[in-house]
Parts: sequence; structure tokens; C-alpha cells
Amino acid sequence: MKLIPMRRAATLVPAGVATFFAASILVAPAAHADAAKGCAGGYAKYTSKGDFLYVKDRKADGRTVFINLTGPGGFAMYEVLRGAGKSFTWDLDRPEGKTNKIVISLVKGKSTDDDSNWKHRATFKFRT
Repeated sequence: MKLIPMRRAATLVPAGVATFFAASILVAPAAHADAAKGCAGGYAKYTSKGDFLYVKDRKADGRTVFINLTGPGGFAMYEVLRGAGKSFTWDLDRPEGKTNKIVISLVKGKSTDDDSNWKHRATFKFRT
């Protein structure tokens, strides 16, 4: 084994590291789409890696975090009932390559009652 002088090694190591990172970028898998939005008491995040929707109730305000999901895969509703710190993850099965929309609302009372106090808080779109 031939020894490399220190001055030459100092040049080769950074060049080797740069080559490694450049190669890893070229062979990296396609990027996964993530989208998230929060509001006063609710938070929702979609991640395309696995096609998951994560929803969390972040505030003890007596409201339910209510999610409306619309897109080419149909309409769906998700809710996290009153409880600060509660969170749920749903495994979605949305069509690939399509744009979907999420509306996050906070509901005081039951989401099915006409006299409930609804507060629309946030909207975001994501692509599967």
C-alpha cells in the first residue's frame, strides 16, 4: 500500500466527499410531496411517502379539529374530537399525480349540528 503525502490527501478527501454527494443527488429517488398547515388549535400535514394524513388538536379550547379533503379520489372528512394533544394518522389511498385540497376547521359542538359554531382556519393543497 502506497502512502499519500498529507498535502495531497487534504485535497483528495474533500474532492471525494463532493463527488459522493454529487452522485447521491443524481441517483436520489423522486422527491415526495409534503404539505402542512396549522391554525389556532388544529394542525394537518400530508406526506406522499406512504400517502398519510396527520391531524393534531393543539389547543385545549373545547373545539374539534375537522378536516375536509377533496380531490379526484373523492371527498372525505376526518376529525379529532376535543382534546388538546390528541392526534391521529390516516393512511389514505389517493390517486397518484393528482392535486387535492384540505380545509381545516375548528368546531364548537358537534360537527353534524346546525347550531355548532364553525371557524374556518386554514386551507392548503397537495399533490399525490
